[in-house]
Amino acid sequence: MKKNFFKWAVLFTALATALSFSSCGDDDDDDNNQNQQNTENNEGGDDASDDFFQFTENSISVKEGDVILYTKEAKGTLTNIYEEFTVVSATDGKVVININGAQKTLSDAGASYLSEDFQEWKTADAKANPSKVLFCLKGNQTGSTVIIDGTLASNSEISSGATPTYFKKK
Repeated sequence: MKKNFFKWAVLFTALATALSFSSCGDDDDDDNNQNQQNTENNEGGDDASDDFFQFTENSISVKEGDVILYTKEAKGTLTNIYEEFTVVSATDGKVVININGAQKTLSDAGASYLSEDFQEWKTADAKANPSKVLFCLKGNQTGSTVIIDGTLASNSEISSGATPTYFKKK
């Protein structure tokens, strides 16, 4: 009888030890799944500071009501460093936007460039300071509603001195 008791005690101890080691492994998997879920949730939402987007386009066609995100970060970077503007209207070579608390107009007939400090610029201003061009209305296209970065400007003095801006619709 002592032999049977000893065998059962050893078997129970071995089984209890195996179960206690296997239960520790599940905690790590749950943490990894939670971290992955949190990362996936950062791809959209209401709080812009928590949202990460990948910016790859340096031109974007806009229409009334669009909310456009833009960044000066490197192309293709997954980033939460960006600003936004809202398109008030976009018709026949004229785009009106709300940006940084002010309404700005880019048009074929007037200022078609926007500076990094949100000033409406004509071509002469952009030529004088191409590195300060944030974006502009695409030229040489009647009725354009396409916003482009300064590197795509039709004027080579501007395009060669501008730094890229990348866009994404929100």
